[in-house]
Amino acid sequence: MRIRVPSKKIRERFLLIYELKGCQKAVDFLTEYYGIRRIKIMLDGRKVGNGCEACYDRNVAYFTKRGLNRFNVLHELYHHIAEVFKLDMSERIEEKEANRFAEENLKEYKKKSRRS
Repeated sequence: MRIRVPSKKIRERFLLIYELKGCQKAVDFLTEYYGIRRIKIMLDGRKVGNGCEACYDRNVAYFTKRGLNRFNVLHELYHHIAEVFKLDMSERIEEKEANRFAEENLKEYKKKSRRS
């Protein structure tokens, strides 16, 4: 099963909330969209493994200061969605799908930022 990427309108709203109200509010918006429990966003580099910028563990996404960005937030949100929906896939495939999910959600944002 593949997790569907929200419509362009939902993706734009996520980005707007992220910019105006913050990361946690934006993630809450998407978890509500998917109809799943909330994920908590924590800025705690000590919980993140060596050389990593972010990690997900049981309903909490941990980020380093450098790692707290839109791409990583969406990447870790994918892991949360996969856990809630109980998707059975290898770690390698899940990482690849998490990257795809983040890229697809940000494609309009990247196009707009290139024009500016």
